[in-house]
Amino acid sequence: MPTIKFNGQNLLYTIRLDRRRKAIQIRVLPTATVEIVTPGKLTSDEIEHIFTTKKKWLTARLDKLASLAANPVNQQLVSGAQILYKGEPHTLTVVPGSSKPEILLKPAEVVVKLPASNTSADYSAMTERIVKAWLVDQAGKLFVEKTNHWAAKIGVRPARITLRDQKTRWGSCSSLGNINFNWRIIMAPPRVADYLIIHELCHMLVPNHSAKFWEQVVRFSPEYQECRKWLTDHGKLISRIF
Repeated sequence: MPTIKFNGQNLLYTIRLDRRRKAIQIRVLPTATVEIVTPGKLTSDEIEHIFTTKKKWLTARLDKLASLAANPVNQQLVSGAQILYKGEPHTLTVVPGSSKPEILLKPAEVVVKLPASNTSADYSAMTERIVKAWLVDQAGKLFVEKTNHWAAKIGVRPARITLRDQKTRWGSCSSLGNINFNWRIIMAPPRVADYLIIHELCHMLVPNHSAKFWEQVVRFSPEYQECRKWLTDHGKLISRIF
């Protein structure tokens, strides 16, 4: 894989040919590799020009990726690791030898009780399965309660509330009034969950992102821009686990 000198370091990059494209696209992969998608072949001078003109953008993306990699939260599911729950890091404590699987929520701690097993791989798989199921269950309870609360205030009545497992989309509202939420929002602060619910419910009043829509959102979530920024800044953090 080729490299280029960038900010004093050798940066890996790849070039992918896509003749359907009309313009060059660049993106930073999770591996800190830069992918260049181009409709035609590139000379070495053209590649240098891309990195020069996009230096500020690339530096910001790479710095953000490095910061994410250094953040211990939501890295792994082992005893002593940290997971995000309602916007706060909680230490995971895995306790083997229990008669049945169970999760206990304590201040700044999530205790996972597991049945006895013979291998660490079994414990790892059980921990992931049980913690995810618990988070999804907590998300379901939270979203039903909060959606009913905000629906009454906004004056709408959703037809159905559904949880989904998505990496980038946080919520949606169909023309039939069906509301979908990403269960991973249980990891976000409550005010962010409130904003997301308000956002989707307001689509029942205004089915687009026009100025009229945002006027409705700001009525019920005055700090919605801060919540949107939280999702932008922490989206990869809450999506990199499970």
